[in-house]
Amino acid sequence: MLEKLTNIWTARVLVMFGLVAGYVPISATFDHIGDEDSLLTETSFLPSHSYYHFFREGVGDLTASAVILAIIFMAPKFRSPAMWWIMLITMFGFYAPFWIGAPFMAELRAPFIGAEIAHLRMAIPALLGCFLGRRHYFST
Repeated sequence: MLEKLTNIWTARVLVMFGLVAGYVPISATFDHIGDEDSLLTETSFLPSHSYYHFFREGVGDLTASAVILAIIFMAPKFRSPAMWWIMLITMFGFYAPFWIGAPFMAELRAPFIGAEIAHLRMAIPALLGCFLGRRHYFST
């Protein structure tokens, strides 16, 4: 049973599920670009500067997804503990901002419960896949 649970394809499917679940939140990030409701306050130096940050976040999310996919699908001869750690750290950089700011500032929380659930749908399967696939990077 443990062999099936920690099969590389089980890990890959979970990671892919988490990344595909991220389509809606990442798409929402890009949708903020050009949306006047997403502008910074009128007193800000550059009201539309928020568009730049939405674009930067979206591209960063897509890049993190590409790195994670490249590592989870890499050939066995390239797998190593260092690659697994890079995947985990990339996931931390991708998913941790959903929650790590909330204790310090209410505005750093998800704006509504639906967004929070979407973030959990992204993070839980991908992180589970990362940990279930760990043995394939430490036994090569």
